[in-house]
Amino acid sequence: MKFREDWPNNYEELVERQADEIIKIFKSIKKNIGSKFEESAKKCGFTATQLSAIFHLHTTPLITLQALSEHMGLTKSTVSGIIDRLEKQGVVVREIPNDNRRIVRLSISEEFEKNNDIQKIKMEFRTNFISKLIKNVDSKEVSKIIYGLKQFNIILNEKEESA
Repeated sequence: MKFREDWPNNYEELVERQADEIIKIFKSIKKNIGSKFEESAKKCGFTATQLSAIFHLHTTPLITLQALSEHMGLTKSTVSGIIDRLEKQGVVVREIPNDNRRIVRLSISEEFEKNNDIQKIKMEFRTNFISKLIKNVDSKEVSKIIYGLKQFNIILNEKEESA
């Protein structure tokens, strides 16, 4: 077993280069997924953030604007603008409960729900996006990718040990 004292002198430099590379790869993945999501959303007549809001509202009906903002990782004012546009399109309904007039609850309109299978749209996005990507890749390579992502996720979830 090699101890830290036995590692090469340039080990810290190697770790920094690898960390930079991992960050660069994840930024690229995020950008590419965002681009694909935007394409899918346009096919449905929405922006990616609007479609994301619809998916969140479908999963969590009667959510507050604040909670939706937290779920989406966006500011409350940004999400408010998204909801305003979706409300004008008849997609979203704002409800103010009688027992607490300060809260606004958001949900998908009955009309939109009736005319659109949101779960199907969501599944098609996932299936078409990921399945199309890996369809022509050797299954052993896909397994390696999955294994690597799982391992990295384990590392991310581990508590940092005190040095």
